[in-house]
Amino acid sequence: MLLAGGCTVWGAPPEPTAGNAGSKTASRPGSVRLLVEPEAGKAAVLDLIAAARRAVWAELYLLTDADAIAALAGRARAGADVRVLLEPAPYQAETANQTAFAQLAAAGADVRWTTPRFTYTHAKVLTVDHAALVVLTLNLTSSGLTGNREYAAVDTDPTDVAAMEAIFTADQLGMPTQGPAGRLVTSPEWSRSALLGLFDGARSTLAIETEELADTQAIQALLAARARGVAVTLAWPGPAPGAPSGFTSLAAAGATVRAVGAPPIHGKVVVADGSAIYVGSANLSATSLDANREVGLRLDDPGLASTIAMTVARDAATGIPP
Repeated sequence: MLLAGGCTVWGAPPEPTAGNAGSKTASRPGSVRLLVEPEAGKAAVLDLIAAARRAVWAELYLLTDADAIAALAGRARAGADVRVLLEPAPYQAETANQTAFAQLAAAGADVRWTTPRFTYTHAKVLTVDHAALVVLTLNLTSSGLTGNREYAAVDTDPTDVAAMEAIFTADQLGMPTQGPAGRLVTSPEWSRSALLGLFDGARSTLAIETEELADTQAIQALLAARARGVAVTLAWPGPAPGAPSGFTSLAAAGATVRAVGAPPIHGKVVVADGSAIYVGSANLSATSLDANREVGLRLDDPGLASTIAMTVARDAATGIPP
């Protein structure tokens, strides 16, 4: 399966190195590959599940696509260790995950509702065969897999995989996450510091896609970046008329802010200065940063950064200012 840049998912993992989610992280070239949706196609994501031979552990906000449910159920019936944590009551779709829960349980998967210690479990993340970590911006829904602007980071670094499986186990037990998690950044623990660190540290450019811009600290950090001359490009799903004040304030400060209808923006990505990256599930809202379970990766990789920044620029070029 081909990914952005013509690379394949599976390759020899590099030697692990320590990191800290709140600081600049080491670049481990080759350990992360990127899928950009909808261009990569639905199969690019589902093939990651189908490739599992030993285990798939998944923590998901929405699981409604029939093919995605079938892929996970099929791995369980084949004898793989399939563990799924599902949000019990997604916002305005409180019963959406009931069908997936029932079908996975019938197939023999270990499926559980997520802990109530988070406002929402909004993460979209998988580990496959204890060897690959898949951090998604997309839900496993029809629109997530076939229509939206989305990103998937496929990470074969053993340190990152182990960190995510430790987080998954803690969430499965309803226990607090222990200690820093390397290149992984999670809410409610580290997403705020990681994302504000990108905004505060930017010196030349910021490229952003997000659904929401409502957090006061995030807005102020972006306005401060504009004040020191950082070129900010932000694409969001809109609609442009009646845009929330965060978007209009940033546009008034000289940022390129665009509401994009096609493809609808659902990805959550940040690229600072053409190298530093966030890709994950966190929106720029207080709930997302401080109260939800969110999972993302904080990377330093100019190649991946270029792919994301060019995608943001192309999307913004089609959009409408607020």
